Amino acid sequence: MRRNALTPDDAAESLETIRSVLDRTTRYRQISWAGIALAGLVAAAAGGAGQALELSPQDRPAAFLALWAGTFGLALASGWWTTVLKARASGERVWSRKLQVVAAGVLPAFLLGGLLTALLSHAERLDLAPGVWMGTYAVGILAVSHVLDWEFQVTAWAFLVASAVASFALRCEPHLAMGLAFGGIHLVLGAYRHFKEHPWPRA
Repeated sequence: MRRNALTPDDAAESLETIRSVLDRTTRYRQISWAGIALAGLVAAAAGGAGQALELSPQDRPAAFLALWAGTFGLALASGWWTTVLKARASGERVWSRKLQVVAAGVLPAFLLGGLLTALLSHAERLDLAPGVWMGTYAVGILAVSHVLDWEFQVTAWAFLVASAVASFALRCEPHLAMGLAFGGIHLVLGAYRHFKEHPWPRA
């Protein structure tokens, strides 16, 4: 008895199924929208506080560094906490192979950012630090963009643009630049991720 031949529609459906499976197994999707949004809120608040307290990187470098080091630490902690919660809710291991790839990919850029910060501090040019931080952060995201959804790549390019703006147009307004970039861009990304994971119900 002759078997039914595979139709073009069947082949297309099979290919789509394979693509879907590969996408699920290669993409890291445990980064929580809540963690991204919290990071944005923390950065926006820090930008406002730094502006209000006039923590100039030139006149008060220690206070400037303390403010933003604390902000980065708090944002990282909130991101890790929400990621752990999301991974556990989905029944996946927290320290998964894909997370290890992400961590290993972004670590060189973050280490470079720390080294350049030390160099700028020694040279008394911390006014350039915001642009450097945005640039190294963008490079870190781009290094692991192959395991993240497309919106993270867009976010990385947004940070590269913000790096140029912070280095030139907003060099005299470091807290404003930081608040707009690390605050605003993260809030937009967090909102997008939220509606992507929880779309509006159809009428």
